[in-house]
Amino acid sequence: MRRECFGRKRSDLYYVDGWYLLSGFALQFFTHISTRPIIECSSFLFASRRLFFRYFPIAVFIALSFAPASSQDERKIELTAQEMIARADRVLDYPQGIIRGRLMHIMPTGKTYKVDITGYIDKTDYLFSFSTAERGEQLKVLFNFGGEEIWVYNMLSTKLFHKTGIDKYEAIAATNFSFIDFSNADLQSNYTAKITGTAVIKEQETYRLSLTPIFRGGAYGNMTVYVTKGTYFPLRIDYHDTDGVIFKTLSIVEVAKVGSRNFPVRYDMLDIRKGTLTMLTFHGFEENIKFDKKIFFHQTLGK
Repeated sequence: MRRECFGRKRSDLYYVDGWYLLSGFALQFFTHISTRPIIECSSFLFASRRLFFRYFPIAVFIALSFAPASSQDERKIELTAQEMIARADRVLDYPQGIIRGRLMHIMPTGKTYKVDITGYIDKTDYLFSFSTAERGEQLKVLFNFGGEEIWVYNMLSTKLFHKTGIDKYEAIAATNFSFIDFSNADLQSNYTAKITGTAVIKEQETYRLSLTPIFRGGAYGNMTVYVTKGTYFPLRIDYHDTDGVIFKTLSIVEVAKVGSRNFPVRYDMLDIRKGTLTMLTFHGFEENIKFDKKIFFHQTLGK
């Protein structure tokens, strides 16, 4: 005598319902048998086992997909943002050799003045000279250790200044660029980056990165950097004061091929509070230059 299993007959079909609970998900499977009105228990168990093993991996995948992100996943996002800033740093690095350029400062009245610059760029040390047509050479600014250390020699007063702390944020030659802006110190070493969204800048899709300073005490409360998707090329930097208000913004306007890489050859720095604009352009590059290391010693700036 055969033992019959429980089923619901609908016409000549039997529907056997089986339920399994997995990580909060209910999985229901159906066995459709149309050849016999009665299902043997052995057949039912065989069909149930086969369907269970078929759909079990799918249920596991769904459960894991909808699980909340762990702190490790969030950390990966932060690391990705930090890597983007590292790529942006490499774009902004000065090319080694001698570079020549000009600062043109535009006042709200339309009045302008120009400062010519010459930079002597080694791997981690750079020396810049600032001069005007009226007064000649006015400043020598030395950046050591990749821009982390700043020395300024005033040619008119013949005085040497070591810029530290808040002094690094003073304006160069009364323009919108500060000493720390010119230093090209690595953003990834001095700021913690986080992706806060996306934006369209100059008709290009970009990531919006929020940079929080690792060490407090500077004039920048935080910065917002926009880098292109895929290439991570920086297009704009917004500077926030310690209250979080944007007070100036830097745009990369023009890029040129210098050596084997693309390098920004025009920057526009807008001071929102003062209504002034400073354009920094580079127009001359000499590569494969060997420098006397002594020119990168602050003790020799006045000699």
